[in-house]
Amino acid sequence: MAHQLDPIIHNLDPYIFRFGDGFGVRWYSLPYMFGMLFTYLALRRAGRNGAIPQLNDELAESFVLLGILGALLGARFFHVFVFEFDRYGINPLAWIAVWRGGLAFHGGLVGVLLAVAWFTHKHGIGFYTLLDRITIPILLALCLGRIANFVNAEMYGTPYDGPFCVDYSQNQYMAAPPEGCRHPTQLYESSKNLGLAGVLLGVREWLRPPPGVVFWSFVTLYGWIRFGLMFMRQEEMVWRGFTLSQIFSGLMGILGAI
Repeated sequence: MAHQLDPIIHNLDPYIFRFGDGFGVRWYSLPYMFGMLFTYLALRRAGRNGAIPQLNDELAESFVLLGILGALLGARFFHVFVFEFDRYGINPLAWIAVWRGGLAFHGGLVGVLLAVAWFTHKHGIGFYTLLDRITIPILLALCLGRIANFVNAEMYGTPYDGPFCVDYSQNQYMAAPPEGCRHPTQLYESSKNLGLAGVLLGVREWLRPPPGVVFWSFVTLYGWIRFGLMFMRQEEMVWRGFTLSQIFSGLMGILGAI
């Protein structure tokens, strides 16, 4: 008889350290910091080795600041006005309360694309040339971000009683821990992002495809794989058995393939 593994008991504190009740530095802040660092190092290297000759260290730093601003604004906008407007309503103070959580990946991607479009137009850099260079560091940041989602005990999976299932029932940091063991969907997505980063890095460095291939391959693969993984994530279905995140991910896959 196969040995049944014990579930993973989740009782992790979402804060690295606290200054008071409900206020402090969260683990979720680290992926953004590392994402900025990874992107800056990738662009600095691209400028110095001639992959993007118009780019110097100062411009790389400027783009990182612009890019993170675009990502945060886009992610918050989509979360508030697309995904959960019925929760926020007409409450501007709640719209900007990012410290309470609530950032949507698809909106963050749109925000980054707008930042790239503006920056490349202003500085005479190829749009896809820059996008291909930041795709890998973005995927690494997303990998860390899903681990942070796991620490936060959010975006958890549907009921599941197999190996490595996660039991949140003893989590003292959740207002209403879900019953039963769950799929660790955050870790599935983290592994997906890390795997995509490795594959696309190999494609970029060894195959040297035309500009845009790396980025659109990311959009396609990320969209379709996430679409499949969303069947194991606990979210409200909005249309024909699909969640809103699943619909956006499916559209990403279709658009990328086209």
